[in-house]
Amino acid sequence: MGKKILVVDDDDAIRELFDGLLTEAGYEVALAEDGLAAVAYLKKEVPDLVILDVMMPVINGPRLMELIRSSDRPEMWQVPILICSAASVLEDVTHSKEFNVSIDDCISKPFEVKLLLKMIQKKLSDEPLPPPEDGIGDNA
Repeated sequence: MGKKILVVDDDDAIRELFDGLLTEAGYEVALAEDGLAAVAYLKKEVPDLVILDVMMPVINGPRLMELIRSSDRPEMWQVPILICSAASVLEDVTHSKEFNVSIDDCISKPFEVKLLLKMIQKKLSDEPLPPPEDGIGDNA
């Protein structure tokens, strides 16, 4: 089974688009219509990646990121997050201390499918490598 991606967006059409694209690309997709639904999902599952809109009702993107990063489950702290929002919002996000993200963590709507899939692949391959079993490294 493919890597699990949680898509959090309040726009039905965007969620459906992500679902189709990511499923076709071989990923297992979970959808949440807002931050509250995402929190409920995250209490049960640890995705390999979260794709997150910024402007959402109930719990917005910045607050959800804060909840993920401060979770009492350490495995949540390292889950990569890709922010997908309107270009005007992303400009504010990348300059905000509240988010603490770089432009490499963001993709603007509307997006090119190839670029989105490339960014997802990069985010999923950025996973830290496990430490060597003997603690010495590979100088054996």
